[in-house]
Amino acid sequence: MGSVKTVGTRMLKNNGSWIYCDDCNNTVAYLCYSHYDYFKYDYKCNCGNHGSIEVGSKDHTHFKPQLNELEVIRKRMRCPNDDSPLFSIVDKNIERFEYEVICKKCGHVYTEKI
Repeated sequence: MGSVKTVGTRMLKNNGSWIYCDDCNNTVAYLCYSHYDYFKYDYKCNCGNHGSIEVGSKDHTHFKPQLNELEVIRKRMRCPNDDSPLFSIVDKNIERFEYEVICKKCGHVYTEKI
């Protein structure tokens, strides 16, 4: 999957799984294992910690611009083009967040800031 860069954050496994705030140890997101080429997530935890995680690489030329927003099915963010599960946000533990994710199957880039 490429490199993993974290600030104030840790992940249970290197290519996906639960993502935790380093300061309070609360879960802040869940990254699905194999459906993304790139994932970047910046957040402010309810404890005040500002954390981030970046997994994979953006060094590809086949990425396509976002056409639609991600679908949310049972709290999991999914690609609307091929229904790939990408990640989940544990919104009860965070004040705000932003993400960028690139779907591995269709190559579309999705971003959002809340």
